[in-house]
Amino acid sequence: MTGNDLLKVGAAALTLLFAGFGSAHTALAQEQVAAADASAGVTAPEPLSADEMEVLVARIALYPDELIAVITAAALYPLQIVEAARFLERYEKDKGLKPKESWDGSVVSLLNYPDIVKMMSDDLEWTQALGDAIAYQQKDVLVAIQQLRDEAVAKGVIKTDDKIQVVKENDNFVIKSASPEVIYVPQYPPQMFYEPDYVWEPIRYYPDPYPYYWYPTATFFAGMVTGAVWGAAVDWNDWGVWGGRWDGNDIDIDCNNCFNNRDFNGKINFNDVDWKNIDRDKINIDRNQFNKFDQNNIKNRIEKNGDNAIRDRARDIKKNDKLANRVPGKTAVTRDIRKSTLDGLKAKPANVTRPAKPANIQKPAAKPTANRPAAKPAKVNRPAGKPKPAARVDNRPKKPSGLGKVDRGKATKVSSNRGHQSMGGGSRGGGHKQIKRPSGGRRR
Repeated sequence: MTGNDLLKVGAAALTLLFAGFGSAHTALAQEQVAAADASAGVTAPEPLSADEMEVLVARIALYPDELIAVITAAALYPLQIVEAARFLERYEKDKGLKPKESWDGSVVSLLNYPDIVKMMSDDLEWTQALGDAIAYQQKDVLVAIQQLRDEAVAKGVIKTDDKIQVVKENDNFVIKSASPEVIYVPQYPPQMFYEPDYVWEPIRYYPDPYPYYWYPTATFFAGMVTGAVWGAAVDWNDWGVWGGRWDGNDIDIDCNNCFNNRDFNGKINFNDVDWKNIDRDKINIDRNQFNKFDQNNIKNRIEKNGDNAIRDRARDIKKNDKLANRVPGKTAVTRDIRKSTLDGLKAKPANVTRPAKPANIQKPAAKPTANRPAAKPAKVNRPAGKPKPAARVDNRPKKPSGLGKVDRGKATKVSSNRGHQSMGGGSRGGGHKQIKRPSGGRRR
């Protein structure tokens, strides 16, 4: 064995060692949460594996960060999601209806995305499974999203254009809107991340942009109900989701007798507006002034309030409300997600890009082998019709890997970095030289 071979073996051993440290920390944190829930009479669901988690988040992984934050926060309130979907149906006939004041700001904000509200209401098992994952495995949720983004960027599925920006920050891909006023939501088949014969294809967009949920001209504005601006953001550096009130006290608006309950004409501070009793058609907000609050600015404002941490809110809901926020007969069952876990693309080489196929052409069946049936044709033909956000996951059994439990590239790298730091290396200082390891590849 040559010297180079020894170095490779040593690097691989260290990677597994550091991954073990990270896994141990994650397991310990999950045990602590489970113990706290047990003492409060709450039964924690069985944790999802990395494979199962990727299937769960595939339908939203390429959405802009702020929208992911709103969706995950709203998933903690599935009963309100059902009510919101019914509200939107009635609203089509009566534009004078107002959202419930008791609804969480995330649910009110999500009203600006009616297609997503409908998707979450129609697929409550998925919604409640996502809520459980955010409550008990928030970091795993975000790591899985980054893993899928790594793959999508490498395959050219998503990239910066005139509607979204895809930026790499500290080894993580951030997706944000190119406009401060509207969000274009990507449209793509989530199955391409986990079905083995699905052809990779670039994202498209839903025809009409959605108004930014925190923008005052949005159809449903969270501030109208909560009395303050509600925003959401993802902190990829600390693997956290934030959502709640943010300080808008340096924004002035012109009020032209805009209050329904008192006379007032002149400038007024944003936070002093009585949003429940205001005619928004009679207010004038300086767009240049409001647009200066970009996503990073709002994110920093949200994180100043510790009560905006979604992880803490989720644990409080699980402990205090128990089943109050769940939908009877629609309890999230993690084994339903497990059944839909597929080996999919994990068995394929990491750096092979499959060429795009013309529409309406079926991929020829693979030549059958002695022990394997012919492969199914690639799903190139898809039914036309109104686009729907994501889809239900397929229910097919998981095929265990012959190598045992092997983590994906992003999860392994995150765990390895944590283990490396715990040994005194990396940014924390120490005498160990950091070993560079390949990132984000598939299992072979």
